[in-house]
This record gives sequence, structure tokens and C-alpha cells, in this order.
Amino acid sequence: MEKTSYSAARHCMNDTAKKQFSSGKYYVILYVSKGTGYFFIDNEWRLCGTEDMILLKPGEKTSFRARGEQYHPELLQLRVLPEFLAELSDEKTDLLASFQFAPQNIAVVHARSNLSMLIKSVITKLLDMPSDSTEYGHELYERNLISMGLVLFIRSCIDSDKVHRSHNRKNLLMDDLFRYIHLHLTEDLTLEQLEKEFFISRYHICREFKRTTGQTLHAYIVKSRLDLCRQYIEQGKPIREVYALGGFGGYNHFFRAFKKEYHMTPGEYYKSLKIDK
Repeated sequence: MEKTSYSAARHCMNDTAKKQFSSGKYYVILYVSKGTGYFFIDNEWRLCGTEDMILLKPGEKTSFRARGEQYHPELLQLRVLPEFLAELSDEKTDLLASFQFAPQNIAVVHARSNLSMLIKSVITKLLDMPSDSTEYGHELYERNLISMGLVLFIRSCIDSDKVHRSHNRKNLLMDDLFRYIHLHLTEDLTLEQLEKEFFISRYHICREFKRTTGQTLHAYIVKSRLDLCRQYIEQGKPIREVYALGGFGGYNHFFRAFKKEYHMTPGEYYKSLKIDK
């Protein structure tokens, strides 16, 4: 097997907040194995979390930036040449045609957890596989691993497309909700406001958000605002101004929420930064 036919890589974002990915002549699968961040797609930053995947067709590029230093995202990457996709195909399964079929040149895939974890396992095994192994059946094992990972990814794309097409105007698109929240995070975000924006009842919004994320909408907004306030404190902004910049309506609310989340007051956090330096 030609080593240029495919490659696997791991990208840890501990040292840099932003990284660009270019597909060149390859099809590229980017898998968010840890943390949360934003991909630059269609001239906007789109929030992606653990187990989300991005497909880049040949000749495309995207950028990824960490949502915050505390998240330390990790991305797994699998690159495959179109010729190798054709080589791995058979009469019933045309992998190259399947990858070409994706409607967008850069597609976001939200896979079911079981499929997603299998894909992660395959890429991890490819990363750990010695390139010059003399073990029995090495090339066949490697080839089958790649085939399995690609088939699982296409299945995830099909599932994701079915879910996307099943939505109608009355259904809540979580991507749109996340995007709206972060665009208006410092404003007065109310359920009534979200209800009017998405033409969906506030009860459905709360229920679907809790079902999808495992936390309440209110808790998510508060945590996101605290993250923003913490960044302002790290930048040296006065604590008595930070709460308003982060979207909190009052200092007392901000103070209690900060202490509950980080187990220290805003002032104690500011002092800890000086100690660390």
C-alpha cells in the first residue's frame, strides 16, 4: 500500500488557539475527539463539540479555533486520496462516488454516538500502527481498518442527512440556537425572545436543549457568560466592569455564579493570576 494513499494525524490545540487545515488533493475527515471549538465554514464560525466531524473535499480549506484555553481541543485527521477510495470500492459499494455525493464542499456531520466512537477507534488504531510492521497480515489489517472507518463515516453522513431533512419550520435546529446565543450572549437573552426568533414554544426549546446537551438552557448561558467574564479578568479589566461586559444584569448575580462555578470569588481569581505569573 502506498503510504501517500492515506495519512492519519492527531492535532492537540494546547499550544495554539487557531489552526488552518487544507485538503489539497485529498478527502479529509476531521474528528473532534476532545473539547469544543469553532470551524470557519461558509464565511462564518460554526460551533462544534466532541464527536462532531468535518469533511473537506479536495481543494478546500478551513480554520479551527479553540473556544477557550480551558477546553484544550484535540482533533483527529484522516486524509484519503480519491484514487485510493476508488481502489477500496467494490461493485456494491462505490466509496469515491459516496464522498463526491456530499452536497457541500465542507460538510459538518453530527454522528450517532456509537458510530462516532467506532470512527474514533479506527483513526486511533491507524495512528498507533507502525508504518514498517512485519507482523502477519499487516497490510490487509491496515486496509480493512481504513475501509471500515470510511464506511462508518459515510453511514454517519447518511444518518446526519436524514435527521437534517426531517426538520421542518416547527423543529428546533440546535446549531442555529447555539449560533444565536453566542451572537447575542451579552444581550438580554430571554425565552420569549428565543420563542419569537425561532417560531417555537419556549417549552419545546427548553425540553430539546436539555435532551440534546444534558443541561438546562439557563445553565448553558450562564456558563458561557462566565467564560467570557473570566477572559476579561485575565485581560486585566476591572472586576466591577466585567459583569456588564459579559452580559450579567447585576454584580451580585455575577458574583454568586462565578463563585459557584470556579469555587473562588472574581477577586480571588484575579489574585491567583498574579501568583501564577
